[in-house]
Amino acid sequence: MQNELALLIPGLPILGGAVLFVAEWLSSGRSPRRAFLSLVPTAMAFLLGLWFLVRIVSRGPVAFGLPISLSGLSGHPFWELDRLSVIMSLLITGVSTVVQTYSLRYLLGEPNYGRFFALIGIETGVLLLLVTSQNLLLLFLFWQLMSLGLSLLMSHNRFRIRSVMASHKTFVIHRLGDGFFLVALLLGEHLFHTLDIGRMASILRDTPELVPQGSLVAMTLCLFVGCMAKSAQFPLHVWLPDTMETPTPVSALMHAGIVNVGGYLMNRTSLLFSHSPLTMHAVFLVGFATALFGSSTMLTQSDVKRKLGFSTMGQMGYMTMECGLGAFSLAVFHLIAHGIFKATLFLESGMGIHIARLEPELPKRTATEPRTPEAFRLSRVLPVAFVTLVLPLVILLGAHQLAGIHLSREEGTVVFLFFSWVTVSQVAISLTRARLFDSFAAAVPWTAFLVAFVFVYIKAAHLFNIFLYPDPETRALFFASGGVGWVLFTPIVLLITILIIAGWGVALLRGLRGELVLPAWLLSRQEALYLFFLNRGTLEFFVLHRLIDPVDRLVCRLRVLFPGRGTAR
Repeated sequence: MQNELALLIPGLPILGGAVLFVAEWLSSGRSPRRAFLSLVPTAMAFLLGLWFLVRIVSRGPVAFGLPISLSGLSGHPFWELDRLSVIMSLLITGVSTVVQTYSLRYLLGEPNYGRFFALIGIETGVLLLLVTSQNLLLLFLFWQLMSLGLSLLMSHNRFRIRSVMASHKTFVIHRLGDGFFLVALLLGEHLFHTLDIGRMASILRDTPELVPQGSLVAMTLCLFVGCMAKSAQFPLHVWLPDTMETPTPVSALMHAGIVNVGGYLMNRTSLLFSHSPLTMHAVFLVGFATALFGSSTMLTQSDVKRKLGFSTMGQMGYMTMECGLGAFSLAVFHLIAHGIFKATLFLESGMGIHIARLEPELPKRTATEPRTPEAFRLSRVLPVAFVTLVLPLVILLGAHQLAGIHLSREEGTVVFLFFSWVTVSQVAISLTRARLFDSFAAAVPWTAFLVAFVFVYIKAAHLFNIFLYPDPETRALFFASGGVGWVLFTPIVLLITILIIAGWGVALLRGLRGELVLPAWLLSRQEALYLFFLNRGTLEFFVLHRLIDPVDRLVCRLRVLFPGRGTAR
């Protein structure tokens, strides 16, 4: 009986959305209270997921088989609620509940108000069925239904032409990735004679020599391309900027839930990826390019929703990098944290935009006197360098030792340490600029807070790794497959560290001297780089600034050399 209750987790949102859709279709009047037909079942699914989380930890996963006989499907569970799927279910139902609660008043008075909530309820249920599927064929089916639901949500207001066009563009890009996903299914059936994920993992664990390495690499690469399209990885990210034309609740649900399914699929098929080191390296490189491009483009955007969109792209790049390094559990940990705070950021940005539209006039600007640059003093630079660079590294190393994490065994842990050091150093720089480290009495509590925060975060990530993948051999296999060897790994980390410290040094000298300390050849490229990321690195940049701009400069020079009549010489 308890196993059957697990079916209510995806069943409740779908049932609520379907009932609301039928009620809107049969009734001519509009009642905002009907939205609760979708909101309440989704909240109940979240509470039920909490109960099953406790049950699964103590008793194990809940699985169901298919009653009919089909090739590759019979004899194996096609639907399973395990630790990974129940965590993803809590994220999906939690974010969906918050988004629907926010939309009750935010979209009040919009056309098709009830239809919007019905679509969100059905889309939530489809996402839940996707993350609980144990068969790649069924997962692919719900993958397609999820894309269809996203397209309908994006084109919710059919009178906004740009939203409809963005919906069509997203649908086409996702179909491109799904074509590779379909090829991966065909290769999987040929290699393993089954599409059951658990059975495929058992074959690789027991008899990996029976699976040709080249075919496995091709299969995992095709799977990864399918993940790239959904998670906006470079260069299949081109659909992401245009989705900002959709309603804010759709952006919150999409960037906090739907865009995460690429990372989920890599975790669900982690044993396939871990037996293909070449694919793991490709995943890391694509994630690195996506994180760099998304974060850099975010800095050039002036629209708040576009900033958040490219921030999501950068964060998905970091998540993909973690998968490429074998830190699959850390990727899920990152995915959950990002999904929660990015949903709230999108909802808050929507409220800010709404308030700004109602503001009768622009806010008044207050004139501020320019700050006089400080004189360059070594006594000022050394404490800042210690507080912002050395102290965070000491804190992180100490926290790893207290948590019992061995850095010499796992490259992925070193990368996590590296990014943690960069993040904590940025926090320390902000605190230093706010002059919170100027006195000993202020520095001690802030340092203690940093130590406690870093230790709790690292310990939580370490325990989550053990919770998600309890088998130590599986965790060791993940990190080993993502490793590139310390001979190559160490110079790369050292080079990136030197570049980051050099950038911080330039920023520090600019703050002390009041001028930018950079070579002339680098300053000449600054504008070109800014325009490149401002135009999102797309064809616009190359057409405007590589073809039209040189011709325009040539025409201007010809006008100077051969002035026309009536032009002063």
